Amino acid sequence: MLKTDVLIIGGGLAGLSAARALEGKKNYLISERENRPGGLAATVRKGGFHFDYSGHLLHLRWPETSKFIFEALGGNCARIKRDARIYAHKSWTPYPFQANLSGMPARVKSECVSGFLKAYNESRGPRAISRTQERPEVFSRWTRRVFGDGISKYFMLPYNAKLWQYPLERLTTEWCAPFVPVPGPEEIIKGAYGKNSEGLGYNTVFSYPKHGGIGALSTALARDLGGLRLGLEVERINLKKGVADVRHFGPVHFKRLINTSPLNEFIARAEDAPAAVQRASARLRHNTVYVLNLGVKGVKSDMHWGYFPEGLFPFYRAGIASNFSKSLAPRGCASFYIEIATPGDALDMASAEAAVIKGLKACGLIKSAGQIVEKLWLKIPCAYVIYNRERAEALPVIFDWLKSRKALSIGRYGAWKYSFMEESVKEGLEAAAALLKR
Repeated sequence: MLKTDVLIIGGGLAGLSAARALEGKKNYLISERENRPGGLAATVRKGGFHFDYSGHLLHLRWPETSKFIFEALGGNCARIKRDARIYAHKSWTPYPFQANLSGMPARVKSECVSGFLKAYNESRGPRAISRTQERPEVFSRWTRRVFGDGISKYFMLPYNAKLWQYPLERLTTEWCAPFVPVPGPEEIIKGAYGKNSEGLGYNTVFSYPKHGGIGALSTALARDLGGLRLGLEVERINLKKGVADVRHFGPVHFKRLINTSPLNEFIARAEDAPAAVQRASARLRHNTVYVLNLGVKGVKSDMHWGYFPEGLFPFYRAGIASNFSKSLAPRGCASFYIEIATPGDALDMASAEAAVIKGLKACGLIKSAGQIVEKLWLKIPCAYVIYNRERAEALPVIFDWLKSRKALSIGRYGAWKYSFMEESVKEGLEAAAALLKR
């Protein structure tokens, strides 16, 4: 029988960060079901290429976590100015679409600008308050209210329908800030009829390892962690008794617990979760993302990633990871990642692959399928958590119970939210600090 002060479920960035903060100060055990650390912040090597689980970039904004990450990487980190684009109406335009309409056809541009100005003026009218009383507001209403009919029609609605795979009339908007830039009238007009505005959004500059892909960060954080155990999966847990049954390992007795695994999966494994908590957990929804990684020769684009709102393309985003770091691909080749979302359904990979190649040719990123020299599909079963009324109602029930059991559930999936890597690191450090105070 093993005893530990702190059991950490999941060896992703949140769990690893918590463990590093606890190392040498409190006894802990990380139970990570994979045979490598990092969770989704991992890099797979194949045929001379390094493939991440989609675009995992470091958007750093807090001094403490930035210092922590830079010290872990030990100089293996580059700071990069974003080159993100949108492909629509057979043209590329810089991201964000709403502030860079100059490349669009005159009809589309006019419809977007006039629609935005109408919405902007109405938002300052006497009826504006009554229109925004619904909380949380649904996305389809919010985007028309904020951006107008044109921008909503040509980008916001089709792109987000592709990404979330959930009715936008039910998707709520708590996730939008800081991920959806909202420019003012001057920026909209300037971006349509003057100079492009590329400096909007939370990710105008990002950091990325020079070598080893994003997995280099997880490897660095995992180094010398005495309590890290790989290939061990928690099958059942009882928070009241403070015991977890770990596959191939047996019972682990703990005083405190930090969960970083998907919240709905964690609650399903919790034997002592009340019926109300189980019902709340059953209401949580998420989508699934399939990532087709391609090794391609003869690519000329300097783009980091692009968004694809139109139905011609099965993918919502495609990126060139080797433009983050040339070490991700052999000389003369590029490392692509292409993301396709489903509501959880299995993807016909053969037909999807053919459609992806057709789409990459249509937008000019490749000229022929003959350029592709390597392929690797990666699946993210729980990718984006769905924001809806059910989520808003369920989370307080779940977290009130966890608090009563003195358990923490953190990170993108443990906290069941849309976040970025630095935030997961931050929550890991904060969770450890809270436990060290006790």
